[in-house]
Amino acid sequence: MDTATWDRLATEPGSSSAEEVAQVVPVGTPVVKAFNTTFANTLLEGQVEVQQLDVPIAGDDEAAKQKVAQLVADGGLRPVDVGPLERPRELEHLGFLHISLQEPHNLGFRSAIKLYPVVGSFRRGVELQRRRACR
Repeated sequence: MDTATWDRLATEPGSSSAEEVAQVVPVGTPVVKAFNTTFANTLLEGQVEVQQLDVPIAGDDEAAKQKVAQLVADGGLRPVDVGPLERPRELEHLGFLHISLQEPHNLGFRSAIKLYPVVGSFRRGVELQRRRACR
């Protein structure tokens, strides 16, 4: 993030800080992106509003991602594999959006990005609503 203006990411379009790190470390060194969508306060608590934190994890090395996922899980958080090392491009934008929403919405850096799975009862409820609307 450009900390001089707080209005854009510091990486060039079409790249991410994770990809830039991968270019400067020795060849074969695994690079994994994680924790950029969670704030320090919420990481310490492990949850927001009794909801376990999700930690998106991206990288090209499956073994390295698994190690990070285990670290996340051991910390009481939920690891979410979001794909290869190109995915941090979107994660960094998501993190930037999350940061930019804090002050205007008085969130105090105590919010989280959460992925909710569609569970059976929710899916059934949506289907019932759809059927009722079609009558």
